[in-house]
Amino acid sequence: AVYTDTIEALLGLYDWSFARRTYALDALAATEGNGYVSADRKFLNGWRYGFSLPGTRLGSALKVLTNPRQPDNPLRTFQVEAGVIYADATPLWATVTVNVDPQLWSPAFRLAGVIGVAAALAVPMAHDKQLAKDLQIEFEGSPEEGGRGGLVGKAISQDVAGAPRAAPLWRDPLTEARLS
Repeated sequence: AVYTDTIEALLGLYDWSFARRTYALDALAATEGNGYVSADRKFLNGWRYGFSLPGTRLGSALKVLTNPRQPDNPLRTFQVEAGVIYADATPLWATVTVNVDPQLWSPAFRLAGVIGVAAALAVPMAHDKQLAKDLQIEFEGSPEEGGRGGLVGKAISQDVAGAPRAAPLWRDPLTEARLS
């Protein structure tokens, strides 16, 4: 349990390139049992469509897309409730974090995971609070770094360097509106 909790928490800290996956989302049936109001042709929360997020994800969606071939143009108007994405667009895809085989992990992530698990087990196994504190600092850095220093920060830096991302907003909606 300590291993699983530590690795899933580490995977949830950042959008790791090796743990990202895009899924086509399954539409919810437009039935009253799903909160759909036939007379209004909308769900109770006002959105026209509902989509189930994949059950294999860790956390919520990183991006919601109307076209998976345009990942730098995400859908910006949607709502997430209890593992369901509501929107006025269809079909939808979502990019999520998944727990992948450790062979796919980067070496820096693997080392951070090992030290994180060791920190969590230092007190129960070795009854050594100082060792746990030292390993935790090695794992995530000082408290001022907010859990993104130490080996975690190095792993994030290496992931960024190895898989650079495009600017999140490749279009300027204000300029487009003025020019159209």
